[in-house]
Amino acid sequence: MATRASRRFMGTLKGRLMSSQAATAQSEAGVNLTKQAPKLTKLPNGMIVASLENYSPLSSVAVVVNAGSRFESGDNLGVTHCLRAAAGLSTQKASQFKITRGIQQIGGNLMCSTSREYMSYSSDCTRDNVDEVVELLREVTTGPSYKPWELSDLQSKLDLDLAILETQPQVRLFELLHQAAFRNTLGRSVYAPQFMVGKYSPEQLLHYVKNYFTGERMALVGAGVDHDVLVNLAKKFTPFSSAGAASELAQYHGGGEIRVANDGPLTYAAVAVEGPSCRPRNQGTRGLAAKELLPVGVLQNIMGTGPFIKYSPNTTVSKLGQAVSGACSQPFAVTCLNANYTDGGLFGFSAVAQPDEIGQVLRAAFNQFASVTKGVTDQEVARAKNQLKATVLMANESQAGVMADLGEQALGHQQIIPVEEVTRMIDAITTADVVNVAKRMINGKPSMAAVGNLSGTPYLDELYK
Repeated sequence: MATRASRRFMGTLKGRLMSSQAATAQSEAGVNLTKQAPKLTKLPNGMIVASLENYSPLSSVAVVVNAGSRFESGDNLGVTHCLRAAAGLSTQKASQFKITRGIQQIGGNLMCSTSREYMSYSSDCTRDNVDEVVELLREVTTGPSYKPWELSDLQSKLDLDLAILETQPQVRLFELLHQAAFRNTLGRSVYAPQFMVGKYSPEQLLHYVKNYFTGERMALVGAGVDHDVLVNLAKKFTPFSSAGAASELAQYHGGGEIRVANDGPLTYAAVAVEGPSCRPRNQGTRGLAAKELLPVGVLQNIMGTGPFIKYSPNTTVSKLGQAVSGACSQPFAVTCLNANYTDGGLFGFSAVAQPDEIGQVLRAAFNQFASVTKGVTDQEVARAKNQLKATVLMANESQAGVMADLGEQALGHQQIIPVEEVTRMIDAITTADVVNVAKRMINGKPSMAAVGNLSGTPYLDELYK
């Protein structure tokens, strides 16, 4: 009898052989695999279809919905977390067993991920099973039923997620920083609060889905799939017809500070100001405009995004690394953070250090941010532009990166900018562009969050001293 390991190995080997045979057959038949540009189509049912045919033997498809945690209210906090966990539950036409067995029979998978702006129901499968997978995604997103007994069993998964979150202070820090900066909208966590676990009802979940899973807020995206095939499959969707609740614009408040003390051995802290959004000002953006998105990305790489060599402290070219290494004697980690959304953003730094040295680390990083407004060199900008281009291109090397980009551009902009165009835009950035955006942004009102042993952690107002 074959072991699980041997079956997995044989399955992988068989897949490689089949891919090789398919490529050989295409070559012998003279098939011209011309590079395709991403395509986008708006359908009468309101949905957007976006795809990139990259001739991968594996297809990835996803239904992306503009229904992330930012749209929650005080009455249904954490409902998107519950919906994320409920992705595989029974629908109006299929039981939970049928969904599980069906996806296994075609060798695919079913995943649901959420962010502050989007929910994504995705699957990977072989190219000849795209129809079945999209049918499954259609059923899950437009025909849920949320049976009470299944939903009751689901609450333990939420408890597990929250327990895991307690062991990840760096993730908690990111959630708290958003709350301190935005309060509502983008400040709402992608995790459910503990007091809501066990209280979600089928009616509550269905109400949220019917309000936000509408045609104008949904996109079917795919990579490694023919665009016309995807368009025909999307025409079969019947999104909910509700007008949906009005979307509240995100507003950066600044000056907020959230501290969560515990008995951990380390201290995690983050400080950020308002960063650029992804949508132009004429569509309701506050703060920095979308045109400053790429210059800020260059500035992020100048400040430092962590080591590029394993076990390296990255104190050679990273401005943050240089500043902090001269201020403390014990191990530390510091990185520049840059989070961008359709109508808001955050730009700053996060650090982890020993409790007795976190004060020196934060002050050194804070002062380094202030000093960068005085100027950066052409050499620093050239290096950072190359790093940013490499990051963009590497993200598009993976199917997951392509899918995330297609979904966000389709719903956020209703157009797809090819990666080659993005790299040309990065090349056009000048040193003056970076300095100007640094002056506009870093002089803003900061927000702060801290988690861990806070005995030596200064308060936000103390960083100015």
